[in-house]
Amino acid sequence: MLEDPYAVLRALLRAEAVRNAPKPPQPQSHPKPEPGTRERQPHPMERERG
Repeated sequence: MLEDPYAVLRALLRAEAVRNAPKPPQPQSHPKPEPGTRERQPHPMERERG
């Protein structure tokens, strides 16, 4: 048996506090496209027509 019966409770409270702590804003260099939409990239072997 554990010597400190409240050790598990304290660990759970610490984990919950970390989980709910505000996170710093992430720098967004470019917006992510919506799921299901992708821009078509030309195949490297295709020539540009002009």
